[in-house]
Amino acid sequence: MNMPRASASASLVDGKIYVFGGCGDDSNSSNWAEVFDPKTQTWRTFVTPKMSHSINQSAVIQGKKVYAVDEEDQSFNFLPSECPSWTSGKRDTIPGYRIDWCAIGELLFCRGTRGRILWCEPDELDWKEVKGLAELQESFCGSRHVLEYSDKYYELCKPTKTDIKYDISKLCCNSAGNIVIFWNTQLEYPEGLELRSAEISLEMHEGGEIWGKIEWSGVILRDDPLSYSFSLKVLYSAPVYS
Repeated sequence: MNMPRASASASLVDGKIYVFGGCGDDSNSSNWAEVFDPKTQTWRTFVTPKMSHSINQSAVIQGKKVYAVDEEDQSFNFLPSECPSWTSGKRDTIPGYRIDWCAIGELLFCRGTRGRILWCEPDELDWKEVKGLAELQESFCGSRHVLEYSDKYYELCKPTKTDIKYDISKLCCNSAGNIVIFWNTQLEYPEGLELRSAEISLEMHEGGEIWGKIEWSGVILRDDPLSYSFSLKVLYSAPVYS
């Protein structure tokens, strides 16, 4: 890479890796973007107008077109085979917490709040909830004992049972075109945390609704009860093609 970058946005398009931003205020249209060709193992500068704000989320549709939204919830799209510039799109319909964008077919998916999985058509950004997952969302609740400290040094700390509500901590898609999610659950006894995962297939129903079906769900990691961790995080996940 020719330009030092941090927290840049990267997309795989037509077998090449396009990297945008992450290079500070000194960047301009001549160095804001670069492209890496795995066949030649070389980087080259990709001249494109610098965006005013950092890219917040991005995803590639059908391996050809990049859709992104910036910090101000303004959407953009980019088709390197036709135009070296970003095209401004619609503003996100309901600005808020939507992260882990991924593309399946010609649709975008992401995780919202309260265990919801959302989807939309990329040119519209009108997010809707994936239906049929209410039972899964209920499983995100748990409880654990938390020590309450007294103002008086001679009094013992008392453990109090506290309700905890977890959320989806990571969302991605796999090579089968299914959603894969990760979340925490709290064990009752002995106390501890589990990191769970589920694979969810998707089906379009009449009326334009998308329904999810849990194909698999299980524990992939169990924390040591003595660690007193409050969460187990998945930093990165990716499909493995075999």
